[in-house]
Amino acid sequence: MSYRINLSDSEEFELKRIVRENQKHKNILKRAYCILLKNEGQKNENITRLLKIHEDSIADWTKIYLNRGTEGLLHYKYSQRRKSKLTPYKSKIKRIASAKSVKTIEQLQKKIKENLNIEIEYSWLYRYCRKYGIYENLKKENIPIS
Repeated sequence: MSYRINLSDSEEFELKRIVRENQKHKNILKRAYCILLKNEGQKNENITRLLKIHEDSIADWTKIYLNRGTEGLLHYKYSQRRKSKLTPYKSKIKRIASAKSVKTIEQLQKKIKENLNIEIEYSWLYRYCRKYGIYENLKKENIPIS
């Protein structure tokens, strides 16, 4: 889901002040720039490339800003994020994905069901694999050598 940001002049001024005052705080800078770029109408795809962040971070930071304002951005704690139910299985999922028989997300989905007895919706598994570098490993394994 994409959240919209429409900053007032004073809100934009406040975010720009945060940028000026937090040049040494990379995480705060990225959060403030993210909101400013959303305000300019930038697409999430562009923001992810410019700030080198994951698309989920854009949604998280935007929601936090809309709910708690600049204080939320300044004091955001990653530890407060909900943990994925797959976190305990991440290394097993990576191992399954690196098997020669697994070449697609669908095949990975099936193997996870067989080996770990976990059902995962395709689009959610795709995003999970992209986020944790598993998808790139699938693609590398399956590129034909000329």
